[in-house]
Amino acid sequence: MAFTQAQASQPTAGSGLARQTSGINTVPAGTYSELYVSELTPQYYSLMKQGKIFSLASATTTTATAFTGGAAGTPIFGIYNPATSGTDIVILQARVGVRTTGTTAATLDFAFWSVNQGGVAVTGTQTQCRNMYSQANTGSVAYGMVNTANTAALASTLIAPSISLGNVTTTAGLNAGVLVDDVKGAIVVAPGVYLAFGSTATLAAASIDYSLIWAELAQ
Repeated sequence: MAFTQAQASQPTAGSGLARQTSGINTVPAGTYSELYVSELTPQYYSLMKQGKIFSLASATTTTATAFTGGAAGTPIFGIYNPATSGTDIVILQARVGVRTTGTTAATLDFAFWSVNQGGVAVTGTQTQCRNMYSQANTGSVAYGMVNTANTAALASTLIAPSISLGNVTTTAGLNAGVLVDDVKGAIVVAPGVYLAFGSTATLAAASIDYSLIWAELAQ
């Protein structure tokens, strides 16, 4: 395939990228000016280095209440983006580590639910979100909640199914490893919006680890 050169715009100040001060910035491109990508650093490294990636996690959760979008429900994770934050919460990954499925599980199925709160803040018991670079529980605009009633959350709509193992044997110890829903930014929690990640069935006496990872980007 033939190669051409495509002129690239200079990085903006404060972007964390080295700024070229002379010459023409060019990158390899195809005959239709489509860019060829070469990743010199891991996928999320630049965002991580700038302190823009955060997470919520729940270790060895033994009980997850069924959540199917009901108002003020109890999903595994709830995230509310305050209406005045000026920041988009961009979901990157959901991770589920199954140790045992518990005593009442017939299905193991998770999904994302969301609603615009219309100015009504969600006020369930807050868990501080963790910065994935500094490992400090500071700096996030998100109001995070873990396996607790999401007080004042409106009824939400299913926006995306997530990880599912279908039917499972009760008390089974699954050799499945870590299950990853690689969302890659396909779900965005805009200011004023509430997002829930929950199990569609109640899981009693299960031993499961969960995490939700996202980037926070100014609008």
